[in-house]
Amino acid sequence: MLPKLPLPSRLVRSFDLMTPAGRIYRFPPPTLAQRLLRWGLAHAETLAISAAILGLIYVAGFAAEALDRSMFDACNDRIGQPIGMS
Repeated sequence: MLPKLPLPSRLVRSFDLMTPAGRIYRFPPPTLAQRLLRWGLAHAETLAISAAILGLIYVAGFAAEALDRSMFDACNDRIGQPIGMS
């Protein structure tokens, strides 16, 4: 049996903290800036990995252009011809 996926967190409207002594502290709901910061921190790792992968793809494109295409060509008999010509 597969484990159940955790439920997504709910939007916090208010937060009450009860101490063992019986005191109740009421905190206001998070502001828009706090919610955006929490969302950014939750997705920071995914964004960093995506940016690194896109950067590697971009650099690989320049590296492929810089290398001699003739060593990757299956038919090396047309080495002197420009690419795209018959």
